[in-house]
Formats: sequence, C-alpha cells, structure tokens
Amino acid sequence: MKQVKIIEKALEKFKNINSPKQLLVGFDGFVDEIIHVVDKRQNHDNYERIKYIETFSERIAQCAGLSANIELVPIQTKVGGNGPIMANAVMAQGHEVVYIGALGQTQIDPVFKEVSERFNTVISLTDPGHTDALEFYDGKIMLGKMNNLVEVSWDKLTENISKQEIEKILSNTELVAFTNWTMLSNLNSIMIEFDNIIKTLKNKPKVFIDLADPKKRTDEDVLEVLKIISNFESNTVLSMNQNESTIISQVLDIKDDDIESRANKLRQKLDISAIVIHPVKGATISHNKENRWIDGPYTPEPKLTTGAGDNFNAGFCNGWINGLEPSEAIAVGVCTSGFYVRNGYSPSKSELSKFMAEWIDKNCGEI
Repeated sequence: MKQVKIIEKALEKFKNINSPKQLLVGFDGFVDEIIHVVDKRQNHDNYERIKYIETFSERIAQCAGLSANIELVPIQTKVGGNGPIMANAVMAQGHEVVYIGALGQTQIDPVFKEVSERFNTVISLTDPGHTDALEFYDGKIMLGKMNNLVEVSWDKLTENISKQEIEKILSNTELVAFTNWTMLSNLNSIMIEFDNIIKTLKNKPKVFIDLADPKKRTDEDVLEVLKIISNFESNTVLSMNQNESTIISQVLDIKDDDIESRANKLRQKLDISAIVIHPVKGATISHNKENRWIDGPYTPEPKLTTGAGDNFNAGFCNGWINGLEPSEAIAVGVCTSGFYVRNGYSPSKSELSKFMAEWIDKNCGEI
C-alpha cells in the first residue's frame, strides 16, 4: 500500500475521534531557554546564527588549547521537559491529562502556570530543571541542569498522594507515558510500583515509554530499565529517535544499521507490543501486525526543533489509544511533529487535520 493511502486512512479515522480520554504523563519538568548561537554580528539588532551542529562543533574544536567567546542569544523561555511538552500536545488534540513530575516544589513555577491549569490533576514532586537549548537547523544541543530531579521517586510520590489514590487514577487512565528516564535517576522505582498496580487492574492502561538520550547512563542502568520494560504486562510501546535506537541496540548487542530491521529485532528482544523509531525524516514501527516506515513532512529549515520528538509521541499516542493501525498511528505522529517544527507550537485537532490533508494533496502519487 502506498504511504499516501495510509495517511489518508489515518486522517479519516483521526477526524472521527471525538471521545476524549485520560492519559497520565510524567515525570520530568524543565524550564527551556531556546537559544541561537551567533556566527557573525552585523550590529546591535542583526546577526547571522550558526545554522548547523557540525559548524558549531568545528568552532568549539578550534578553541582547544586557547580560549573563545561565543555569543548566545536567548530567543524564548518556554515549558520544557519531555513530559510537559508531550502533555501539552496531547491536550491540544483534545485529551485530558493527569501530570506527575517536577513543576515546582512549594508552588507551580510561573512557566508552567498556564499549562498546569489545564491539567485534570497536577502532582508536582520538586522544582523543575533548566535547559539551555541551542537550536540549529539540523538538530539541537540540550544543556541541562537538573540536580533536584533526583527527588522524582516512588517514596516522594507517596508523600504527596496515597497508593489508593494512584490506583484510582490508573484505573481511569487509557495510557501512562513514562518520559525522560535518562534524567530521572529514581524513575525505575515509579515504573516498578506502577507495574505492580497495573497488574491488579481489570482495565489495564497502555504503557508508552521514551527513555530520552541514554548515552550518559551506564550499560548496566540501561539493561536494568529494559528488563523493567519487558516485564510490563500491558500493551507496551518503546519510542526512540535514531541516535537513541543506536545506543539501545549496542547495549543489547544488536548489529543492524537498517532502521526497520533494527526496530523489529529490538521488539523481538524485549518482547513488547511495539518499537517505534523516529529519525528526523520519518518514523518506523515494528508490531506483530506490521512493520512499516512512513516518510514525514520534513523541512530543512524548522522554526523550532526542541520538543519535536515529544509532539511526535503525542500524535502517535493519540492514534494508538484510538485504535488506529500501527502505521496510521505513526503517520499521525510524524504529521504532529511536522506541524510543530514549522509553527513552533502543538497543533489542535482541526489544525492537524488540515495539515495532514495538505500534505496528502502535495504528495499524492509520490509516496
């Protein structure tokens, strides 16, 4: 089947999604400062930015043994963290969110005030971290400060809410999204206890996991969390970008450069419902029903890339919880991300439907 036919079917089903569902999303929280790196400054108001990561790396390398002054221009301060960005995108598409994470210790940080007021329930365990997000056309470099996120743990969670209340929330939840495991050194404790609760529920929520870049974690740490993921009894999806899939494959001793084949081998190794890998130009899913790649609406000059993966995850989960076929769900995911990087914000249902329709018209007969 041509990809355009899959996208057409995804759009038809997506437009008929009218019943909002509750998702539990967590567990981080960052204040993101979006930053351009200056290449040449013409005057007070005008400058040329460094457009590509390789150019920036060359600039840094030239400073070895010397010193340098690199100008950073703050563009925007915004809601950050994989969890909050994904949760915001989920709500934009019409669903309800229970959020657990790091939005403020004694009170909600002002950056999160607007989005937190739209959550059904907010359980904040500690203050957010801070990220300097250096934006380039071909990606981003995230410089994070998050010492306090060690407080995101099962023990801290049960200081704020009882186990019985957690059971009640999970019993009314369609999907639980664990995001940014890499930055949350005690997230394993929450994952294990949630799994223990979910096993007792008649209606088990689906489980969605995005570890985020695990390069800084040891192989032992990665193997431990992958074992936890494999033990989930629920319909479980592990999502990752291309770099993350390379790291996880290396830890599992899977040697395969082909993205589709790699996803299939990862799913078989972990024995879970699905593996999703989403490089910049598209996404692939391995599921027992199908293994499929979908080209995304790639743009070489994005307005904003920080949060693109989280918007992909939100779009995918929207399709996943509403019964779309695996390939249709990733089609909604790549379109959600494609809209976001062009416009700098998460699309509503109507905006995303229009974007998908325009993309189908543009590519009819080509993909």
